[in-house]
Amino acid sequence: MRPFLALCLLIAACASPDRAFWGVEPQRRTIEGRDYVVYVDRRDRQPRVQVIRMGYARRPEHTAILGAMRIAAEEASGCALVEGSAQGDSGVLTARLRCPPAP
Repeated sequence: MRPFLALCLLIAACASPDRAFWGVEPQRRTIEGRDYVVYVDRRDRQPRVQVIRMGYARRPEHTAILGAMRIAAEEASGCALVEGSAQGDSGVLTARLRCPPAP
């Protein structure tokens, strides 16, 4: 039973992206003292991002966390989020990106 509990705790500590982001290298960001793991997928014509919050957050913190997740996504990608494309909550946020044209 103990190995099973240890395995559950280990798995819970992982930041696994959605299947669409498998194979994308994670980037770690710290915004306002909170850690996030960011996955930027540039493999398609329309780039996308997924941000995963690490750690526990109390209910009053959730609104500020959504803003911090946006900052983490834009810092990691160098692109702006497409307005209205964000889906998710303060735990996992997925959005499309508007990136400047490549030189």
